[in-house]
Amino acid sequence: MRKLAFILSLVVLASALPGSAQIRRPQATVTPIVERPAVAAGSAARLALKVALPESLHTQSNRPLDPTLIPTVLTIDAPAGVRVDEIVYPAAIDLKQQGLEQPLRVFEHEFVVGAQVTIASDATEGGLTLPGRLRYQACDDTMCFPPATVAFEWRLRVVPAGTGIEAAADPVFATIAFGRGEKPAGPTGGRGA
Repeated sequence: MRKLAFILSLVVLASALPGSAQIRRPQATVTPIVERPAVAAGSAARLALKVALPESLHTQSNRPLDPTLIPTVLTIDAPAGVRVDEIVYPAAIDLKQQGLEQPLRVFEHEFVVGAQVTIASDATEGGLTLPGRLRYQACDDTMCFPPATVAFEWRLRVVPAGTGIEAAADPVFATIAFGRGEKPAGPTGGRGA
């Protein structure tokens, strides 16, 4: 209970200060990456999102040990004809936070989240935009900032089924544990393909 009161007091303090004196909310820089620039209709495409915060910051993981903390969540707003198969969060680390008995399960200041989507076999050829949002709460070793959401999009080109795609994948994809991710809850996991 003491921990919850501590975190809530920080959020209330940040929102109660006058605009010029408010604590500056750190912004994450996100870089959406596609494994291949094109995807054949009826097949899967792998996506990655590189996330970077200033050096001394971290975010809560997608599954914080304390359920009152705000998790990091990747949401893909899949258009018709696209199904989100899995979202793959990185391995979290346990961090001892000043004033708290239980460690925090966090992502370090730089991390990558992966996703795999399936394109419908009858998908229209041409450009495909997959909008996404990352919700996170940046923290340092003494406090957490108000949560933030950053919007971004992946861009792919849909080609006919059976088309060969000759392009080397970005090395970041070798670091993502595809096949061990989680199925997203709600409509992003079930629409389309």
